[in-house]
Amino acid sequence: MAHLNAVPKVIPIRNKEITKEKLVKAVGKVIAEVGFQRLGVNQIAREAGVDKKLIYRYFNGLQGLVAEYGRTLEFWPSGEELMGGDSESIRNLPPNKLFSLFFKRYLRAILRRPLTLEILAWEAIERNDLTRALEENRVRTALEFFELMDEDPPEEVDLTALVLIMAGAMNFLAVRSRKHRTLGGVSLQTEEGWKRIEDTVDLMLERTLKK
Repeated sequence: MAHLNAVPKVIPIRNKEITKEKLVKAVGKVIAEVGFQRLGVNQIAREAGVDKKLIYRYFNGLQGLVAEYGRTLEFWPSGEELMGGDSESIRNLPPNKLFSLFFKRYLRAILRRPLTLEILAWEAIERNDLTRALEENRVRTALEFFELMDEDPPEEVDLTALVLIMAGAMNFLAVRSRKHRTLGGVSLQTEEGWKRIEDTVDLMLERTLKK
């Protein structure tokens, strides 16, 4: 006869999911605080209040846990969020308006995610397997949006380079807004300042992509 106080050998599914969620939330918080090079399983387990062995059991290690965090909406906006539930209307937009809409919504989406801004700041100075583990979902999100483009942009435009420049600019401004009230005379803390930036994005992409 089994002892009434015996510890069950099988972890209930609900408990497992709660623990996994704790670990995923914890890894984002810890990365934001210490970056990638100093990130370790002990810190994450302590933040989550669980045994560090569970990181290996549920995620096959630190890289798997970081990758799982990278797939969460807490870290990165989904294609659906950026589309605003209106993919058919977006499909009918000319390239300049579609690109402009994407980058303006992208900017606003990451501004709503303080931990993401901290992590992007760390990515600017650190590069390793953990930073790469966060990248896959971001690329997929952008591709989901740009696949809606039915009309071809002007042939002379290098779209890959254009996306790189625009994404870099949006990331830079959003990350700088953590510490700077203004940059180059433009407010990074007011709606008026962000509207100036968005209006300029519209103008730049219209002149670059409109046929």
